[in-house]
Amino acid sequence: MRKFISSSLALMMVVGAFFMPMNQKTAVAASGIRGIVSNMTTQQKVAQMIMPALRTWGSGDDAVPATTLSDEQKAVLTKYSFGGVIIFGQNIEEAGQTTQLISSMQEANAMGGAVSSLLVSIDQEGGYITRLSTGTSMPGNMAIAATNDPDNAYLAGDVIGSELSVQGINVDFAPVMDVNNNPSNPIIGVRSFSDDPKVVSQYGARFIEGLHNNHVMVALKHFPGHGDTDTDSHTGLPLIEKTYDQLKNLELIPFTQVASSADFVMTAHIQYPNIETGTYTSISTGEEVYLPATLSKTILTDILRKDIGFEGVIVTDAMEMDAIASHFDPMDAARLAINAGANMLLIPVDISSPDDIKELDDYINGIVAGIDNGLISMDCVNDSVYRILKAKSKYGLMNDDSLNELGKSELITPDPELARQVVGSKEHHDIEWKIALEAVTSIKNDNAYPVTDDKKTVILYSNDNQKNSIDFAKALLVAEGKVTSPDNIISICAKDASKESLTAAIKGADTVIMLSVSYSKEASNEDLIHDLIQKTHDNGGKFILLSAHLPYELASFADADALIACYNSRGMEMIPTGESNRPKYGANIPAAIYAIFGGSDITGTLPVSIN
Repeated sequence: MRKFISSSLALMMVVGAFFMPMNQKTAVAASGIRGIVSNMTTQQKVAQMIMPALRTWGSGDDAVPATTLSDEQKAVLTKYSFGGVIIFGQNIEEAGQTTQLISSMQEANAMGGAVSSLLVSIDQEGGYITRLSTGTSMPGNMAIAATNDPDNAYLAGDVIGSELSVQGINVDFAPVMDVNNNPSNPIIGVRSFSDDPKVVSQYGARFIEGLHNNHVMVALKHFPGHGDTDTDSHTGLPLIEKTYDQLKNLELIPFTQVASSADFVMTAHIQYPNIETGTYTSISTGEEVYLPATLSKTILTDILRKDIGFEGVIVTDAMEMDAIASHFDPMDAARLAINAGANMLLIPVDISSPDDIKELDDYINGIVAGIDNGLISMDCVNDSVYRILKAKSKYGLMNDDSLNELGKSELITPDPELARQVVGSKEHHDIEWKIALEAVTSIKNDNAYPVTDDKKTVILYSNDNQKNSIDFAKALLVAEGKVTSPDNIISICAKDASKESLTAAIKGADTVIMLSVSYSKEASNEDLIHDLIQKTHDNGGKFILLSAHLPYELASFADADALIACYNSRGMEMIPTGESNRPKYGANIPAAIYAIFGGSDITGTLPVSIN
């Protein structure tokens, strides 16, 4: 089904090309777009550069998820004809509803006389960061790299791309091209393919091919690199003390390698004082802060445009994030970003209430005034709008079909029933399972696995979602005849349990398997784990530590008999049934449990150093 859909979409895109040679078609489109830009009002140009969110509607406790648009939200989309929108988990109930929501967004946009359809974007990285509630999560980037097979990156991108495109989503803010060279990084972690820039480049390139196979635009993030921070830019303003030469030798390698195939590059809200020396007085602290990459002409224009040669659209990371919103006046941030070379401003406002609409009106009017009085460069604005419309032209999103390089896109009016068949399909989950199994990695094994079910095995977990993951793996092992005495496998929740109760629970166990979830290089319960290892050994048993998220913690547990990594701690809200359009789930934990009990060989390799 998925391959048929991809092929059909490709045919739809080609039919409208009128058999004109591509270089001639591109030249005609470029000329026509320049004409459109020259005839747009300043307000229309500014609106084209804005990509708001519409997560909820209502004020305070009355706010509800925006799974359908309010009349007020529709009116705003009609009034301004934005360049695009971004959707989040709050907007999504299931695939059919999502297609209807997106269709209503496109209809509202068209009613305002827009020259193009909306860019509809989403953060669907796979693994830990996914927004589709019923989609196929995929194992995540670090897990994919652990398979040591770049073709799996293509498969992941292809599955994700097919599920996005069938719902009318045409931009994926992925892949993450950050090199996770700081184990203490609080925000990137398993979202990165590796701490090796060559691996990141290789797997990122294949992931892009998979998305492009489904006519979904890609955005490399977070330029010039978010992998060496110890601060989350959602809650603070990170600073990296690296020179340009140092970045060129590590962080910039993936961006440079794949820039020519990217449609967007997303900026990082990070200070680089050895590259950008401009400062701004923080509105919250009164102290001087360096201009982050998002607001830096040196980084966006001199490095990304001129040195790397990126010709696509530069989109900011969300302007509502604390790294920007807590330190910069909104108008100053907009002015600095546009003049620096940013083409689209992501979520300067979340249109979720009447007050937000007023804020958005003021924001747009403020930018228009800044252009009129010369504070914001009209040349930068015109260049931005041209690049945005050029990207839309390439993907068939211009209303004037003569300006579409490959004909009119059929993704603007998606089919809800088709979306329900494709999103979260068995075929897609089978691919997800294959990759998850190949990702399971063994760092150590002193005859601790494969575990047999003829003696007592205790599995310690920390939440109900993990319990479902374990039960799913057990059921599969039983169905395949690889476990015949499932009652010997006992699952116990270790969350909030005392050391004494856990000691009693593992007594008499031939094997203890403990799931550990760490979001940094340190284990969250290191002392407890060491104590349980010792107690297991005192009882004559074997202890297997399964790192379900970041694998760096495994370096602290040489006393365990086996150390396993699976790279994504997402659990299961319910046991999967094989039907499409069911809640998303993580395949990594059940794949690891399945492999530990001999369901498959463990063949993964560490994509990062855990010294």
